[in-house]
Amino acid sequence: MAFVNERKEDGTWQTIDRERNLVLQEVRGGRPQEPIEFNLNIAGENIYFNAFRRMKQLETKKYVVEWRIVQIFSSPLLKLDRSQLHALIEEALDAYGSTFSRKYVESLTVIFSPNL
Repeated sequence: MAFVNERKEDGTWQTIDRERNLVLQEVRGGRPQEPIEFNLNIAGENIYFNAFRRMKQLETKKYVVEWRIVQIFSSPLLKLDRSQLHALIEEALDAYGSTFSRKYVESLTVIFSPNL
């Protein structure tokens, strides 16, 4: 199984992969000039990251979405190297799409700041 978007009982959303015990949640929505804050829980370990989103609407009414990751705060207990962590963040954001929906997203790109 892969990541899917689902509504929780309290009405909030999460992007979850139950088989691998991974959950992506938006912690705080970005305001203009501020990134969106996310929590990626990996088997009980929390990874927080901040990302800016750029969207362009196409003639098809679908969107091209670009996520730019600017900060990552990870647990020292996490047993993943940088490339594995980046891959999980990319996979989770691809499923997340935009506002917990992939339905209207034509393409999605994730870019990490050079220092990450």
